[in-house]
Amino acid sequence: MKIINMWCKSFLLLFILNPVFSQSQDLESILDRHFEAIGQENLIAMRSIVMEAREMEGFSSGKKYTITKKFPNKIRVEGKWQEQMYVKAFDGVRAWTIAPWTGVHTAQLMTDRERDLFVMDVGVGSPLYDYGLGNTLQLIGSERADDANHYVIRSTMPSGFYVDYLVDKKNEQIHLARVYKEEEPDAVAYEIIYKNYKNLGGVSIPFGFEKRIERRVTSIVIDDIVFGQGAPNSIFNKPEN
Repeated sequence: MKIINMWCKSFLLLFILNPVFSQSQDLESILDRHFEAIGQENLIAMRSIVMEAREMEGFSSGKKYTITKKFPNKIRVEGKWQEQMYVKAFDGVRAWTIAPWTGVHTAQLMTDRERDLFVMDVGVGSPLYDYGLGNTLQLIGSERADDANHYVIRSTMPSGFYVDYLVDKKNEQIHLARVYKEEEPDAVAYEIIYKNYKNLGGVSIPFGFEKRIERRVTSIVIDDIVFGQGAPNSIFNKPEN
């Protein structure tokens, strides 16, 4: 009995003196429940996901584009803007873009921040999943927003900025992503609200997003999703200029 009591006291002392140990255990548990709630493992098992999306600002229609995702972390977005075709893609290591309206018609590498934000926005499943970018997660507290209680999980990106994710304590889904400025780490660059979750055969996916930059609001709507058709690796690779 004395040995057990001594062990309990030692564990309690460790718990008190090392709150990081407790937070890491809590974070792991929250992430496990979150990934289960969205069906992350089911998403991983799929060969690819193709999504048709469109953006709207106010009552005006904006971009329409196709998002192709392939596990573990390959992404391609292509669409038409100002009557010109554009592409954004990530091959698992490098992110690149073709944006003709800039006057450059060849593929250009994204900056580290642009790459991190791109993968965060349209990665395969949860942005809290480890896509090999080197970001670190930390449970920093709780917050009440939109009449619900949330865990606040901070993702610190290797390019030097961080994003706070609000995970609903009741349904374990992401409610909001708060992106901070690179040059001013304590200033919010913009927020993204995750909306209209739908359960599709064991996976839960938001079909709507609301991007808020100060008073400017852009709505993003997913019109269609096709699972598991497969996609060749070549479409994610940066073309030779």
